[in-house]
Amino acid sequence: MKVLSSITLAFALGTAAAAGANAPAGHDARWEAAREAIWAKELAIYEGRGRGDLSLYLGNTATNYVAWPPFNEVPKGNDGLRATGAQLAGKTKEHLEMTFLDLALNGDTAVVYYKTHRTMRADGTPSDERFEVTHTWVMQDGTWKVLGGMARARPDR
Repeated sequence: MKVLSSITLAFALGTAAAAGANAPAGHDARWEAAREAIWAKELAIYEGRGRGDLSLYLGNTATNYVAWPPFNEVPKGNDGLRATGAQLAGKTKEHLEMTFLDLALNGDTAVVYYKTHRTMRADGTPSDERFEVTHTWVMQDGTWKVLGGMARARPDR
């Protein structure tokens, strides 16, 4: 079985979950289309990150994008993404599982909710890190673009 870059099979599992068991019942075709398009972009962004390349992420940010990564003291925009991309260059060993949880959709705005489990950092350091993530997406120039987000280390529950 071929694994995309350093990303694990969990991408395929996350996609299957998004299409089935985790998708709330009763959503219309517009919700399904938004979920499919946005989740595919989320998966592709992380796949690029696993190759040490944030260009796809940068290419999918909306005007005035700002997000708050879990280890940053404050939110950051595209300049922060570029700096992170420079730090990741050549580091391609990240192993990360993603699980779709839900999508809120209102007009041309959507918020996607998912969780990740990182078992290896980009530099090859083993880890057992779990995060909860939201990204807010807006329709801009006919395509979904990420406007903002927040990730946090999953608290003990």
